[in-house]
Amino acid sequence: MSREGDVAPNDEILGWIREIFSFGYRRPGTQADCKAEDYIVRKLEEFGITDVEKQPYQISRWEADKWGLTVSGEEVPCFYTPNTAFTGSEGIDTDMVYVGDGSDEDFEAVDVKGKIVLVDVHFPLLRIEALGNMGYFVWDPAGTLSDFAHPATWIYPNWWRAYRLACLHRAAAVVGVLADYPTNEDRIYIPYFGPLCHDLPDWFLSHIGLPGKIPGWIPGLWVNKAHGTRLVELVKEGGGKARAHLTLTGSVEPSTTHNVIARLPGGGDDVIVVHSHHDGPWSSAVEDASGVAEVLAVAEYMAKTPRSERNKTIVFLFTSSHFGGPARGDATFIEGNPDITSKLMLDVCIEHIAKDFDVKDGEWVDTGMPEPRSVFVHGGSNEIAREMASILADEVKRHDLRRLIILPGNTPLGVPTDANAFYRSGYPIYSYISGPEYLFDPCDTIDKVAADQLNPVASAFIKVIQKMDKAEPSKVKGR
Repeated sequence: MSREGDVAPNDEILGWIREIFSFGYRRPGTQADCKAEDYIVRKLEEFGITDVEKQPYQISRWEADKWGLTVSGEEVPCFYTPNTAFTGSEGIDTDMVYVGDGSDEDFEAVDVKGKIVLVDVHFPLLRIEALGNMGYFVWDPAGTLSDFAHPATWIYPNWWRAYRLACLHRAAAVVGVLADYPTNEDRIYIPYFGPLCHDLPDWFLSHIGLPGKIPGWIPGLWVNKAHGTRLVELVKEGGGKARAHLTLTGSVEPSTTHNVIARLPGGGDDVIVVHSHHDGPWSSAVEDASGVAEVLAVAEYMAKTPRSERNKTIVFLFTSSHFGGPARGDATFIEGNPDITSKLMLDVCIEHIAKDFDVKDGEWVDTGMPEPRSVFVHGGSNEIAREMASILADEVKRHDLRRLIILPGNTPLGVPTDANAFYRSGYPIYSYISGPEYLFDPCDTIDKVAADQLNPVASAFIKVIQKMDKAEPSKVKGR
């Protein structure tokens, strides 16, 4: 057990991550999701927090049970694309055609109606130095970020566009080749803005230039880059087409998941929320068992602080549905808890305490450094945000949180984190996140957690929260 007045040490926080990891994949509405919720409740109660509840809400749980692909008589290893449509049990038997990167011109050059579309999926290159140019502050005393770049494997804009073009052109299915993925993995679980996410944001629709309503969803599969190369060869050998059989069966069922909410009263009614999401694509040690464990570390410390020393009520929030299609957990909390959100001064979100790994000879190799990370800061005005960033920068230096950039929320990136719903609702935020290449890969195991950063990150945010606890709400919210 940790001691009163101390933040839990690295090995204790890592132990919490191990326990959450042991539950298995934690997609919303699954047994492992429920185990994570119950574990969080139990830990909070062990810390002495008595006002803890699980708030249920309904979701549609997409679950695949069978998938397969055969092309020109060759069975091709593959994986399902989450939240796409299902085939019947008999599958689809038709021609496969290749549309390259899936641009408008690619689709105009090939008749895809009734066919399986093969498209190369590309991930944009993330250059940390470019982010630093937009930031308030960079802490990189060893100068490791100047030439850092890797594929942002958690976004794939050309697939979002190609998939919807395939639907508009009445294709039968889409097979995405993970052309830029660092390894030959095909089990990538990225649900964001998938076809089940009917309410696509206006900014995203504008970016891809497509309507939100399309004439029905179609099935989707992933293949790795090696098998994708072979499929392109088979299509070319067939004069632009190859006979294929594709199967993807499963169900979309109503299910229940929960947000976990714990209230720690202070001397007043103003509220600071500290949160992360508890679901994940796999067992997922970094995404986001590490974020859950960090919020637990903050909760344990704060629960040992005398109420007389806390001016604000602190709400610890663990949301779900980050991996259930649209990330609904935050929005559900905001909509369903006006008693909290009407007095909310600040949201502090902590996600992904990750190690940096490179790929050599197809294998992940630990660089010995933390993954580059960002903290998005948003306040009631630009001036307030800069002051908030300055408060955080002091703690970043004091706790030596290396390879970290503090960014404003009003960059072209917006706030691409689990704090997005708070940001878009106008609340001030601090949102810590990193984006390792393996984030949605089943290789996100315990060895990927930056264990030596667990206590320093929690400690830094505790200090920031304590400083913000003394702030007048108008000095943060700007009104």
